[in-house]
Amino acid sequence: MSRGFWIVLLVAVAAILLLFAAWYPYTGGGRQRYNMAVALEELPRVRAVLDADTRFNDVRAYVYTGQDGAVGLVGTVEKDEDLFRLMKAVAAERLPVAVSWQVKVAAGDEP
Repeated sequence: MSRGFWIVLLVAVAAILLLFAAWYPYTGGGRQRYNMAVALEELPRVRAVLDADTRFNDVRAYVYTGQDGAVGLVGTVEKDEDLFRLMKAVAAERLPVAVSWQVKVAAGDEP
């Protein structure tokens, strides 16, 4: 094989790698990876909101892989009002990623 073949092959491989590196952030996997990194950075703020009110003791925050990477909240609160307050407090943080809500109101003695 000639020297010219190897040069063309090397240039072609380099071009493909550069193209992939430029395109990857716009793929689903690239967006998810980026958003999960952002969600990880935002967890201390969300956990501070949870720690600030004892009504949110049974709620946990984590990095969620769904929704192209998000902050996940899972757990229970006692009343609908507590869930509303939690949603309002998290919304006030204006997180740059989506929030996955898996917080439920505990079944009480109410009819």
